[in-house]
Amino acid sequence: MASIRDVAREAGVSITTVSRALNGYSDVSPETRKKIEEIAERLNYAPNLAARSMGGKKTKNIAFLVSGLHPSEPSGFVFGILSGLYQTSLEKNYEFMLLTTTRAKQKEMNYIQLCRQRNIEGVLISGLTVDDPYYSELADSEIPCVVVDLDLSGKKVCTISIDNIQASKDAVNHLIELGHRKIAMVNGKRSAIVSRQRHAGYELALKEAGLQVVPDYVTIGNFEEEDAYRATKDLLKKHPEITAIFCASDVMAIGAIKAAEESGRKVPQDISIVGFDDIPVAKYVNGGITTISQSPYMMGKIGGEALVNMIETQSFIPHIELPYEFIKRSTTAVCKIS
Repeated sequence: MASIRDVAREAGVSITTVSRALNGYSDVSPETRKKIEEIAERLNYAPNLAARSMGGKKTKNIAFLVSGLHPSEPSGFVFGILSGLYQTSLEKNYEFMLLTTTRAKQKEMNYIQLCRQRNIEGVLISGLTVDDPYYSELADSEIPCVVVDLDLSGKKVCTISIDNIQASKDAVNHLIELGHRKIAMVNGKRSAIVSRQRHAGYELALKEAGLQVVPDYVTIGNFEEEDAYRATKDLLKKHPEITAIFCASDVMAIGAIKAAEESGRKVPQDISIVGFDDIPVAKYVNGGITTISQSPYMMGKIGGEALVNMIETQSFIPHIELPYEFIKRSTTAVCKIS
């Protein structure tokens, strides 16, 4: 990692000039400032703001980096992870910070610069998709990271998740055991690894039961209630023979239930719907959504413990798999159509 001395040497100026240029002081000419900024970017140098604010005193910092954080997050997934990681930071005596990012922000400042600038020693990451710039940067990073629901390998990368494929198979097998044969799926974002895994579990369950996989039975809800509502309405209009739907999140299941009932179908008498996540509101919708339960709090806490261990011992576990539970509630029933 380049130092301020390296930038100063290549720019042919003093360390003080580099510092003043990168901190926006007006006594540095625009030409010199631009030259220093270009060299700093090329050398992958970022000023350590955290160390400077502490008068040079080193602190132990871990961060929770979230991509695509919405103003309202009905699933509670992000808050659960944040709470778990914060608890670990208290127990392990680490400073904790929350960082948000978007694809546009990732193009402006790379992952290493972001971490170095804030004196971050390790990061727990949620919400990245395969087409995010940071996704490809993590594999070669020297900064330890624990990544939620991503299929990624690297020398200092640990992934943490449940077995999304098997959990999805369990959900679809439940519908098959109830006699359903025309089973659709409302999936999440196309670029999300977790969407691909849950779709794989859906297909495996159908194939192992000797049922036909119908591509037109799969639609996209982007993990959003309104998107799932519209997608389900269109799906049931085109394929009225569908008797059950597996949704890749409870938020989408709520939208699917609303769409089904507006289409004249009662849940679960006429159509069964299964969700995923067991969000707090799931137990109250339609008498309770049948779903896969996972604990974002434990993801944050255990992920944080793994992160601290990576920082302090330099030992790395490539993957942590957490348990899940299938919960039968009131949105699934025996299929009435033979």
